[in-house]
Amino acid sequence: MKQFSLVLLGLMISLCSYAQQLSLSGTVRDDTGQPLPGVNILVRGTTQGTTTNANGQFTLQVSSAATLEFSSVGYQTLSVAVENRTSLDISLQKSDTQLNEVVVMGYSSTTQKNMTGSAQAITPKNLKDVTANSVSQMLQGKAAGVQVGTNSGDPRSAPKIIIRGVGTLTASSDPLYVVDGVIGGIPNPSDIESITVLKDASATALYGARASNGVIVVTTRRGAAGKTKVTARFNKGVGQLSLGNFRLMNGPELYALQKQAFERDRPGQNVNDFLPTPEANANTNWFDQAFRTASNTLAELNASGGSEKSRFFVSGNYYQEEGILKETGLDRFGARLNFNHDVTHKLHFTVNAAGTYTRGYDNSGGSLYGAYTYLPYDDPYYEGQPYNPITGAKRWYGRDNANFIYNQQFEKFNENTLAGDLLFKAEYELLPWLTLSTTNRAQTSIYYSESSQDARGNSAADVQGRLSQFNSRNYTLLTSNLLRFKHEFAGGHSLDGLAGYEYQTYYYQSLGATGKGIYSGLDILDATSQPESIEGTKTDNAFSSYLFQANYGYNDKYIVTTSFRRDGSSKFGRSKKFGNFYAVGLTWNASNEAFLSNNQTISLLKFRASYGTTGNADGISDYAAQGLYDLTDQYAGVPSAYPIRIENPNLSWEVSNNANLGVDLTLWKRLSITADVYNRLTNNLLFNRPLQGTSGYAYITENIGAVRNRGLELVLSGDIIQKKDFKWLMEVNAGMNRNELTELYGDRTFVANGLRPFALHQPLNSWYTRRWLGVDSQTGSPTWEKRNTDGSTSSTTNYNEATLQFIGTNANPKLFGGIREVLTWKNLELNVFFTYSTGAMIYNGDRQLFDSDGAYDRYSLMALSNGWSRWQQPGDVATHPKYVLGGNNNSQRPSSRFIESGNYLRLRNISLSYDFPSELMQKAKLAGLRLTASADNLFTLTKFSGIDPDVPGTGEVGTKYPFSKKFVFGVQLSF
Repeated sequence: MKQFSLVLLGLMISLCSYAQQLSLSGTVRDDTGQPLPGVNILVRGTTQGTTTNANGQFTLQVSSAATLEFSSVGYQTLSVAVENRTSLDISLQKSDTQLNEVVVMGYSSTTQKNMTGSAQAITPKNLKDVTANSVSQMLQGKAAGVQVGTNSGDPRSAPKIIIRGVGTLTASSDPLYVVDGVIGGIPNPSDIESITVLKDASATALYGARASNGVIVVTTRRGAAGKTKVTARFNKGVGQLSLGNFRLMNGPELYALQKQAFERDRPGQNVNDFLPTPEANANTNWFDQAFRTASNTLAELNASGGSEKSRFFVSGNYYQEEGILKETGLDRFGARLNFNHDVTHKLHFTVNAAGTYTRGYDNSGGSLYGAYTYLPYDDPYYEGQPYNPITGAKRWYGRDNANFIYNQQFEKFNENTLAGDLLFKAEYELLPWLTLSTTNRAQTSIYYSESSQDARGNSAADVQGRLSQFNSRNYTLLTSNLLRFKHEFAGGHSLDGLAGYEYQTYYYQSLGATGKGIYSGLDILDATSQPESIEGTKTDNAFSSYLFQANYGYNDKYIVTTSFRRDGSSKFGRSKKFGNFYAVGLTWNASNEAFLSNNQTISLLKFRASYGTTGNADGISDYAAQGLYDLTDQYAGVPSAYPIRIENPNLSWEVSNNANLGVDLTLWKRLSITADVYNRLTNNLLFNRPLQGTSGYAYITENIGAVRNRGLELVLSGDIIQKKDFKWLMEVNAGMNRNELTELYGDRTFVANGLRPFALHQPLNSWYTRRWLGVDSQTGSPTWEKRNTDGSTSSTTNYNEATLQFIGTNANPKLFGGIREVLTWKNLELNVFFTYSTGAMIYNGDRQLFDSDGAYDRYSLMALSNGWSRWQQPGDVATHPKYVLGGNNNSQRPSSRFIESGNYLRLRNISLSYDFPSELMQKAKLAGLRLTASADNLFTLTKFSGIDPDVPGTGEVGTKYPFSKKFVFGVQLSF
């Protein structure tokens, strides 16, 4: 009977518990009454929750006694007791400058109000306003102090990212990527939830020897408990050639100029032996022949949801972009699964799996070079077919005696990359304030490329065809094991941090071969008649790291952050394999003091200071410290070896000493200002120091020299208008950086490096060349500056007499950043985004070939840009010397003549989107429907005479693959 009573009691308790469960629905709105999508709703004390749909609506099974927590980026968190209600209408108030917004720092996360370092978070909405196939493209102009430049418009190429200036001579200046908490990963743009750029030592020191160039932290999307949500997105667009201010002469223009020069300089000779007859109407536009209107496509499908214990996010995407250069482009397929499971309330598992397959191709047959250089006199077709100039069936005037339209039929290149990334994380709560976690990542990539040159084409006709095949594979294994602690004490004191150990190993191997003599259409190396070359390599490296961080806070007013990391690398000498890196950061939230707590003007006033060290190990050989022999040669058919590198047991890390001061200010809860000043001194620069030829070695890799970067960063954002139906948001970011080479090796003050040598007390990328003085008004000859032995200067028309010198300019921008305007009216949103750069001086190397004053008269010629003029007769004050067939006194040789201002303002993107009303969506049983029309790179305001002044790093422009204007239409459907 007693047992029966206990069973009955248990049943009654279960029934009562069941009766207390109810279905709760509601809508979350902002302070103007507009629905808020993506609001996180969590049942307090559990992992159960959901998020609002595109119309701000939610449904959730909860206990009648539960308390819900509503949170969203930029809004104050709100706690609401259910109290037996079945419907809720929630209004979230905008937070003071997003103080409680979580900023992901990689190993840890913090809030804006508690952050001591210099870091900038970019939200998904601000990331995906441009058509981008890489993370770097998404970041352009989005973060202060971060330069992102387009070295090429080829869809297969990735832009260059520089954070707070270049701090190295020959090592890598690329930032470190961290995806989902640990180093490495595949950040597919479609799956990104947020990006945080870490800049100063306080923010980056936990990455120690890898963080000298900054860290980009990527967080991918995750699922939330609740109803499964499905989103489909499809974009279709076109890309068009954009030449900026660059224009080549057409046939009649070039003919008139060359005919005049021919008759003046070569009297008595027949001009038709040099130029086509006027009646030939020779006027081929080779850019039209080489480029096209290209298509691009983006298709995404993702689903997310789960239960209280298990949440998932799964996605698949396809990105296709034809290059505007004909016969170039890429296709990419991607997939991701992020899965979280709570085994118990203490034990949690995370599994992330991602993969991509990318196919790139370039069958252009040299058309990029040909579009710039081919003469308009030449017709690419003969008797209706692409013409091969080598046959001599008709006159070909161009210097190279080649026709890329003909060669495109016979020259093919394609590449394929299969990449995979698997992450497993287990986390266990040892105590309420202590958590142990292990995160393990395996990443691999398999690459294959094939290049074929048919015997019928020009490139391999002499060897009866050529076939090259190359394949490589690599893998990275990483384990990161952390012990985290977080405890709050009486009196407003708090302490948190972590201690951990990491190990990472990397392996790479490749094999390639080239054969010659092959029948047309075959793509098997064994079918070649002779081997031409073979190559192969294997390389590996490893990192071992210990890390520690401790943060102390008092009443959200005073925060101290300390971190330490000890890194070891197989790349360095046996005496210096390990390095120690540290940082200290201080924050004072002055707005939490009593004297400002009730201030109606100042919503936030926070001061930050930090100092620390970080390192750099990238960009050098895996075995740079070891004494090596080359065993790839032979002597009389016998394998041979000879020494090629001297051992350096003391080779070690580049070390950056970083100091940062920052202030965050919010006025009237509408205007936010963030300002940072920094000083970064990088010592022990990794450099291949040249050796005397008599030593038998070309160079030795050493730690020499130092570079200093100083700068200011500013971010302004304001809610200019905040009405119920109309909102206007504006954000401006700006970065200024100055650098200087403060130390070289020995007593050296100068190391040659082309037009940009390394010189003591000069900025990196300073131009060193002959100073252009203009055109002699009486003769039309070029003139340069000559420095005499007595210190005076004079003018000379002899290029070899002109003095090589620093001309006082460099390729580094003095000010750069982005401007964003967002205007919202009801369900319509207009987003306008500009990027800009000022102060950089760009070397336009294109002009050496086709602004050569006749030196390359068998190449095409630039049309004179606005403000330019060509000398014609004595007394002319002109920018360009007299045009002379064969050249005018070396006027085309490198000099400051070709250094131009790289200032620009670019409309990077403008987009217009419309969200269909929630009432209509409810009737259609849809969560949301959005239509979008956008344009990228619509115009660029600049005086630069070339195609594009956006040249990061080197500042030198050659025959650049132009960027494209893109026009894209998209639809996004949510269920």
